[in-house]
Amino acid sequence: MNNLHAVANRHHGRITVFVGAELVTTCDSVEIIDKYPGGHRQYVVDPGAAQVFIAEKQLPGPCGEILFPWNTQVDIFDKVHDKVEIFVNEQKRLTIPVHESNQQYDVYQVLIEPLDKYLIIPEGQIVPMIYRKVFGPASYEACVKYIKGLPKAA
Repeated sequence: MNNLHAVANRHHGRITVFVGAELVTTCDSVEIIDKYPGGHRQYVVDPGAAQVFIAEKQLPGPCGEILFPWNTQVDIFDKVHDKVEIFVNEQKRLTIPVHESNQQYDVYQVLIEPLDKYLIIPEGQIVPMIYRKVFGPASYEACVKYIKGLPKAA
C-alpha cells in the first residue's frame, strides 16, 4: 500500500474518517477491520486518540502490477479525542488531527400569532414564507443565546 492518507472531521460528536491509499497490484486487498472507540478493542488506559485499524492482504491469482486507488470512510462516535491514529496490520502508520465542523445556523421568527415562536435551522435550508430570518449565520450555541436574550412577551 502506497500513499496512505486520511482526513477526519467531527460533527455533533461523530468523527468521519476518510481513508485512502494506492494499492500496488490487482491482488491487493484492504479493509477496515476495527475502530476505537466503538469497535471491539478495549483499553485499560485510554490511548489518547481515536483509532482506525486496517488489514492488508494479498489475494491469490495472477496479479497485474498497476497502481489503483482505494478509499473508504468510517464513523467513530467520539466527542473527546482531537486526533486519529491509522494502523495498518497493527502498525501505526499515520496520525491526523480531527477538524471540527463549522456548521452555521440561522434563527427564524414565525410571522403569524403568536410572534414569540423561533426556530433554529441549519444555514442554507429552505424555510417556509411564514418565517423571517432574524439572526445568523452563527454557531448553534450563539443562536440559543440570542433566543434566550429576547424579551419575553407579557
